[in-house]
Amino acid sequence: MKQIRNPYIKVGRLKATVARQAHLKCADIYVSENQIKHITIRHKVELEQLGLSAEVYVKTIIENFTQIRQGAGESVLLVVYDDANEQHHTAAISLNYSLKKGFWEIKTAQPRRTEEILKKKKIW
Repeated sequence: MKQIRNPYIKVGRLKATVARQAHLKCADIYVSENQIKHITIRHKVELEQLGLSAEVYVKTIIENFTQIRQGAGESVLLVVYDDANEQHHTAAISLNYSLKKGFWEIKTAQPRRTEEILKKKKIW
């Protein structure tokens, strides 16, 4: 009998203190294996420059985000933003909470233009 693999990888958690302050659901954060493949292919150059795999890149953002901003529709963006850096590099992951699945699901992760991020409503 062939074993079915879980297509999701747990990469972190939106912790209670932050979730409460941002009025969001405290829950684990997962990424699908297909999203990891997508991030790897779509952002290959950036990941190679950073020397990171897609999974490590996602985990780094989750562990170091400094802002949460409103994304498209019901999604939120976890943002690593360094305003002390002259070049203002930002990295973000887009999350959607799934009531059916009971966790936050990563929809994409990528370096973003700072101007684009700053236009999004800051939640936390």
